[in-house]
Amino acid sequence: MPTKDSLTPVRRSLTSPFPRRTTRSLAAAALLLALAAPQAGATTVTPAPSSSPSSSKDLLTALATQAATALEAYQRALQAQQDAQAAADAAQQELAAADAELAVSREQIGGWASQAYRGTGGLSELSGVAVLLDPRRTGDVSSTLATMDRVGGQYADVVETAEQARARQQAATDRATAAVDAARTTADQALAAKAAADAAVQQQLVAYSASQRTAAGLDPLAPDAAVVDRARAFLSSTQTCAGGILTGFANGLLPVDALCPLYAAPDKVLRADAAHAFEALSQAFQADFGTPLAVTDAYRSLAEQIDVKARKPGLAAAPGTSRHGLGLAVDLGGGVQDAGSVQHQWMDRNAALFGFVNPAWAQGSPGPFEPWHWEFVAA
Repeated sequence: MPTKDSLTPVRRSLTSPFPRRTTRSLAAAALLLALAAPQAGATTVTPAPSSSPSSSKDLLTALATQAATALEAYQRALQAQQDAQAAADAAQQELAAADAELAVSREQIGGWASQAYRGTGGLSELSGVAVLLDPRRTGDVSSTLATMDRVGGQYADVVETAEQARARQQAATDRATAAVDAARTTADQALAAKAAADAAVQQQLVAYSASQRTAAGLDPLAPDAAVVDRARAFLSSTQTCAGGILTGFANGLLPVDALCPLYAAPDKVLRADAAHAFEALSQAFQADFGTPLAVTDAYRSLAEQIDVKARKPGLAAAPGTSRHGLGLAVDLGGGVQDAGSVQHQWMDRNAALFGFVNPAWAQGSPGPFEPWHWEFVAA
C-alpha cells in the first residue's frame, strides 16, 4: 500500500492541468484557429453547397447545437474535476492528521517501552510494542497487552490507543490513494471534454464562414483578412476589467467589487472572464441588430436568489445553486427571451462561439423553459 511519501508526487501532478479561469474565451481561441488555418478546418466539415441554402442552414443549426452540447459537457467535466481535486485535498489532510496522531502514540509507547524494559525480562517480552514503534513490521499485539497487564492497565490503554491510531492511518492512506486516482481520472476526462468542445466550436466556425462567403460568391475556404485581423486583435487584447479574487467565497456571496460590469449594461456584473466574453458577444450582436444585448439580470446575490425563488418557485434555482450566484449567467431581453425570434435564433447559432449557451435544462425538455437564460461555460 502506498505511503504518504509515495502519494506526494502524485498529489503534485494533480494541480489543475489547465487554467481554471482564463482571460480569453475558449471559443475565441477556436475562432482564431479556424480563421487563421481554414485548410486544416476544412478537413473536419464539408460546407453545404451554395445551391442548397436550406441544407446549409440545417448544417449550421446542427453544428451550433453540437458546439453548445460540447461546451456544456466540458463545464460539467471541469466541475467534476474540481470536486475530485477537493476530495483528494481533504483526503491528504486526513492522512496528514492520522500520521501526526500515530507519531504521538509511538512517542508515548517509546518512552514507556524504555521504562518497562528496565523492569521486565527484556525487550523480547515487548515484541508487540516493537510492532507499534516500527510501521514496517506487522504482528500480533496480544503479547504486548499481556505484558501491559503485568505492568499496569494504564499502559494497555496507551498501546490500544496506538493500535487504533495505526488503523486510522492505514484507512486514511487507502482513502487518499483512491481520491488521488479519482482526481487524476476526472482531470483526464475534463481535458478530453475541452478538446471536444474546441473541435466542435472550430467546426461550427469553419462551416459558418464557408456559408457566408459562398453566399457572397467568394471562396468559402479563404477567410477575409480583415476578419482574421479583428480576431487577432480581440485575442491579444487585455480585459478592460481584471476583476478580483473570488476563491473561498460561496455562491451568491461574491464580493461585487471583484466582478466586472457588462458591456452596455454597467449596472449588471459577471466574473471577469465571463464579462470579457460577453462584451465580444454583445458587440457581434450589435453589429447585426444595431443594438447591444439587453441584460435583465446577471450576478445575483444569495438574498436576491432567495427572493426570486420565493416569487418564482417553478423557475428559480434553489438558493446557493444558481450559476447567477457564481457570476456566470445572464438573463436577456431585447427579443432573445422569445424562442421564436430572429434574435434568439441568432444566439442559438452564434453564442457558443463566445462560450455562452442556453443550457439544455432551460429548453423545456424536460425542465423549465427559459429561453432568456444564458450561461458562460467556457471557463
